[in-house]
Amino acid sequence: MHRLWVRAAFAGAAGGVAWLAGIAVFFGPAQRILTDPSRQSAKFLAAFTEPPLPRQAESPWLVPAGLLAVGVALGLAYHLQAGAGSGSVWRRGRRFGLLAWLVAMPWFEFYLPFNVMREPAALVVLELFCWFLVLQIVGWTIAFAYHGRRAAAGGSAAGSGSV
Repeated sequence: MHRLWVRAAFAGAAGGVAWLAGIAVFFGPAQRILTDPSRQSAKFLAAFTEPPLPRQAESPWLVPAGLLAVGVALGLAYHLQAGAGSGSVWRRGRRFGLLAWLVAMPWFEFYLPFNVMREPAALVVLELFCWFLVLQIVGWTIAFAYHGRRAAAGGSAAGSGSV
């Protein structure tokens, strides 16, 4: 049983790395739109350019470390729900990525960017889409790291150590 929790934490750490990569791949190109002063709220832009700057400006390691910790938490959450899942590793990962998105992103995007930062609704929708793509990659990465190659190739879930 202890090995499964270690596997879940490792899978989650891999998911945290995938989260960082997903942000770079999907949010990187979107920055042209998201940081365009003619589209974005001045309040939102000021949060990243005027003092006090985000903590990440003084501690660049903070966000990667935080996402790694969030990834480990997601890996443990995946372990807790893995027994209820069926189907291929792709399907399990897609379902878990959707679950993570549904639990976190609509509230986050509504409360902070839209409500507090007064970000326009169209940009909130773009960010929701980017987050959906990021969390799909995180879900797939966690599922593949958790179940291993055998399950990815069509082996049984029971044989891959899922609960």
